[in-house]
Amino acid sequence: MIWSREMARTARLLLVATLLAGCAAPPTPEPSASPSPSATPANPDAAAARLVARKFVAAWRGGRYERMAQLLAPADRDRSTPEAIIGLLRQFDELAGVTRIVGQAGAPIRSSAQSASSSEGPVPAFEVPIGLIFETDRFGTYAVRRALVVTEGITGWEVRWSPSLLFPALGDRDTLALRRSPPRRGRIVAVGGAVFAQTRDDGKRVYPQEWLAGQTIGYVAPVTAEELPTLPATADYVVGEAMGRSGLEQGAEELLRGTPRAVLVAVPPIGDPVALLDRPMVPGADLTITIRPDLQATAEAALAPYSDAATAVVDPKSGDVWALASAPRFNPHAMTLGTTLAGQPLAAPSAGARFNKAAMAAYPAGSSFKPFTLLAALKTGVATPTTRMSCYGTWTYSGFTFHNYKDHTLGGSVSLEEAMAFSCNTTYMPLSIRVWDADQLALPDLVGQFGFGQSTGIAHLADAPGILPDARYFKTTKRGGGNFSPYGPFDQIQLAIGQGSFLGTPLQLANAYAAFGNGGKLWVPRIVIQAALPNGEIVESNRPRLMRQVDIAPEHLAYLAKTLRAVITLSYGTAHRAFAGFPIAVAGKSGTAETGTPRPDAWFPAYAPIGDAEIAVATVLVHVKLATGGTDAAPLVRRVMSRYFFP
Repeated sequence: MIWSREMARTARLLLVATLLAGCAAPPTPEPSASPSPSATPANPDAAAARLVARKFVAAWRGGRYERMAQLLAPADRDRSTPEAIIGLLRQFDELAGVTRIVGQAGAPIRSSAQSASSSEGPVPAFEVPIGLIFETDRFGTYAVRRALVVTEGITGWEVRWSPSLLFPALGDRDTLALRRSPPRRGRIVAVGGAVFAQTRDDGKRVYPQEWLAGQTIGYVAPVTAEELPTLPATADYVVGEAMGRSGLEQGAEELLRGTPRAVLVAVPPIGDPVALLDRPMVPGADLTITIRPDLQATAEAALAPYSDAATAVVDPKSGDVWALASAPRFNPHAMTLGTTLAGQPLAAPSAGARFNKAAMAAYPAGSSFKPFTLLAALKTGVATPTTRMSCYGTWTYSGFTFHNYKDHTLGGSVSLEEAMAFSCNTTYMPLSIRVWDADQLALPDLVGQFGFGQSTGIAHLADAPGILPDARYFKTTKRGGGNFSPYGPFDQIQLAIGQGSFLGTPLQLANAYAAFGNGGKLWVPRIVIQAALPNGEIVESNRPRLMRQVDIAPEHLAYLAKTLRAVITLSYGTAHRAFAGFPIAVAGKSGTAETGTPRPDAWFPAYAPIGDAEIAVATVLVHVKLATGGTDAAPLVRRVMSRYFFP
């Protein structure tokens, strides 16, 4: 059932009414012809007392504690002092995290009370039933019902104050304090049972897999006294408590940490504190994650020779993330213990080593982006599987000359799969202009459908959106000269080969290529399957979730698969040597992206097998000397796929 604000308000009012009913006296007999003074509208004393009570409750509701103090009997103000009363109420608001107070005053009941002056005897008084509901961030809803005593004083009716109006156990000289107890932090465990993170009995957070998936798992560090004031007060962190700082440790902090026990206590001048409100501890939940240690280890080993690289591996059938590898590797113990579990010293890691490049670092994709240009051409009808174009060493457009890699050429008439295998810029650049002439939005819109320029939506793990340089992007982003200008044909040419302002992450490329292989299903990558408490209660469950079905005809995806297969099967295909003899039908595309330096980024995203994709992998080697996607990145993708298909 979904409650509206009006329904919630009605429920609060009903609760107040119930509280007031609980404060009320039992029914009295029918009055005689000469009724005694009672709580009737005709009784001016009762009306005056009720008015004062209503003002008192209204001031309490609104947090106007100075006004509350003004309505108190002078002797009570002298005994407790307005400053002490106001301080107590504000302290309760702060420690409980009061966000809203709802309250009402009922009908007065005649009584007598001791005068505010000790030298006098009983004086006329009324007991006014009041109900208060405190909505708090820390303890939920706290409801009270009390009999507010209102006495007749020299200047009129006055409220008698006692801290017991707030809590029966609260004494006149008591103060409030908050006691907090952090729960045991939950574990991070792979589907197969491998434990990636856990808390030892001595309270130390340890990472049994050491280096494996270090950037993805992340690390914790103690909360410092300096940062404590910057954290949400109701989160109840204490100095020295472990808090996630990166990776899943940070992204799933609320699940892993649980809920600390919080106890509001009355602290008397002498004696032991008395518990007033108690929020029970909820232990941290264990996360079950999709990372496959075998594939993760293989991906990391493949990247080991490189100082800056990343690989993402996903399941095309569900979006499950099987590996996120970054070079250099990172051992979370470097930030916690300072040594491995075996006691070997660990040097302080650089910020780059801690960075999850597979999900958070975005790079130009180079020619690994040509498949999107092909799909846009097929969708707009400017090309078909029978289309033939030239693949000369250079191509000139509007006075500017573009080049193939080392000006290589296939001649004046090649098929689109041959041009894909050879990675002909001079084929796919003019093809993008054909698309531009047919529909200026077709290419960037299609790229957007495959998830670029936006977060992948992965839960509990930070990722980068990258940059999709489309018309909207150039409305808000200045060019190099400091001016705005709209998306144009030169931007289209650059986007066609993953250059210009475009940036994408390995996770985005792997996810997009997974969609190539699964019929156009773009999944939201999933890394956390569930979170469960130690007693087995599931507090979060994440099923595979489809972001969208990309609007591409099945026959177009089938032809794309043929062109990506040619990259491997044709003798001049850029990944022919890397996958020679591989028995599984892999479809992939190399990319050698210009970076503005002599060292390009080498890409190879791929999926396999064609027809029923089971795995998608994207690897990027950053600023690699004398490297290409086909010669350097593709062999690493093969290693990961070999581990999957031939364990």
